[in-house]
Amino acid sequence: MQSLKHLAVALALGLASTTAAAVQFVVAEWPGKALHNDSFIVTLTNPSHIAHARRLISDGPGIGETILVADIAAGTDGINVDYLAPGKPEWSWHVTSFLGFTDFTAEILDGWPTFVEQDVAGWMLNTNGRIGFWNYTVVAEVPEPATAWLVICGLPGVWLLGRRRRRTPWLEVG
Repeated sequence: MQSLKHLAVALALGLASTTAAAVQFVVAEWPGKALHNDSFIVTLTNPSHIAHARRLISDGPGIGETILVADIAAGTDGINVDYLAPGKPEWSWHVTSFLGFTDFTAEILDGWPTFVEQDVAGWMLNTNGRIGFWNYTVVAEVPEPATAWLVICGLPGVWLLGRRRRRTPWLEVG
């Protein structure tokens, strides 16, 4: 009975982590059209935005509303990195709010992550801290560490967790 309790707790924790409200996505140049070879991370929380981002990944830019419009701020946030670069270096700017997907933005908002990085203060001054890069779209979902653990370990990992808890008294639940 105790092992069933552990299994239920482990599965509940795993399922909770896979249905988290916030999902991170990689925004990069359209597939096959890379010129700058850089990327940035955006966190989405609205279910319809998340669904649209996932459709962009699966169906490509032909579905429309490919341009991500967002407010940005100077400084690091521990999330916004050049995900495609070796070592995933952090940008010195980050997205503060996602405003939506669109087909067009004003030319002043067009650029690329490295261009913003070269003069963050200048970009902020010229655009009021907004981005809308014409040739960039959502290209991948950032795997959540807990989700990756469940995919890799699956039920054998849950079984091992239950066995470890049984043999380690200080980890006993209830």
